[in-house]
This record gives sequence, C-alpha cells and structure tokens, in this order.
Amino acid sequence: MIKSIFPHNFYTEIIPENKEELVYELENALPDENQHFQWEEGCKVELERLSVDQKYINLFKPTLDIFFEDLGETHRNFDPYRLGIYLSEIWRNNYKQGCFQEIHDHTPLHLSGVVFLTDEQEGDGRFFFYNRHSSEIPKEWRDLKVFPDDRLYINAERGKILLFPSYALHGVTIHKTDNPRVTVAFNIAFDTSIPPEDSM
Repeated sequence: MIKSIFPHNFYTEIIPENKEELVYELENALPDENQHFQWEEGCKVELERLSVDQKYINLFKPTLDIFFEDLGETHRNFDPYRLGIYLSEIWRNNYKQGCFQEIHDHTPLHLSGVVFLTDEQEGDGRFFFYNRHSSEIPKEWRDLKVFPDDRLYINAERGKILLFPSYALHGVTIHKTDNPRVTVAFNIAFDTSIPPEDSM
C-alpha cells in the first residue's frame, strides 16, 4: 500500500451558520485609522485595514469552533482546549480589473482565513494554493500525472470562509473583469502557554 508521508498542508471551506450577519458586518465595516501595510509590495489590490474588534472575534467564533473540532477528530494528538487563539489583523481586499495577488504566505502568524463577499463569475480573479515543493519533482514524474498540479483553485461563494495554516503559499489570479470582487482576510495567532479560558 502506498502512503503519503509528512503531509502538512490543508484547508477547510465552511459556510457559517451566521453567514448573513457576517457578510453584512464585513461589508459595512469602517476602515481603521491605521492603513499601513508592510507586505503590500507583491500585490496589486486595494487594501482596507479593519479594526481588531471583539465584534469580529464573536462573528468568527462559530466557524473556528467547527474548524478546531474537525482538526481534533482528524489529528488525535491535537487538543483544542489547550490552545489560546487571538485575532491579530483583519483587512478587506477590493479587486478591480487588473488586480491580483502574487504567491505569498502569512507567516509568522499561524492560522489565516478568507471570507468571500462576492460570488465568483467568469473572468474574475481566483484564489489558489501553491505547492512549494512542485519544483522539486522531476519532469518525468510530473508527466506521469501521479501528483496533483502545483495549483489548487478555490471557488468563491458569497459568505464562505476559507481557513488554512498561515505558512501555506497562496495567491489570486489577475481579475480580468469589471465585476466587483471583495474578500476579507484575517490572521490568527496561537498561544499554547496560557489557559484557554483567557483566549478567544
């Protein structure tokens, strides 16, 4: 039996139970006074930093509860009750024609998320994960189609939340239409050194 070794990339897509409330709050959120971004050079997209507010923490909590419960079921050594989690930053991405995001990650943070505020239409920019190890595979093995492509595309759906480890490489293809494409991205920090009741 052939078995995979050292798998470390994963993601989950969740339609939250509070989808309508979540979308409404994120669409109408006012930008934070601090609009400085240290990492915007590799991206061509209009960014709006939002305030790290308890309101957003409460909105994300039902989805995060599902995520950590699922993670505990698939990884028996993981104990979600011994993990402190904190919303580190949150921002809105407004894509116009020609906008894109180059391949990047969100380290040194730990868990990242994207909330899609618009449905995907033909020609829109598409979110994708990139396999950082694809260049290590010889051409002959790639020709055999044994391994997946170096990109995995995710379909956008209004209200859907995408969660993944912050070290996962990802990007957005060029937005070729005049259709509005809006997402909200956020990063979460882990802390295993404090009691979980003091966390999110």
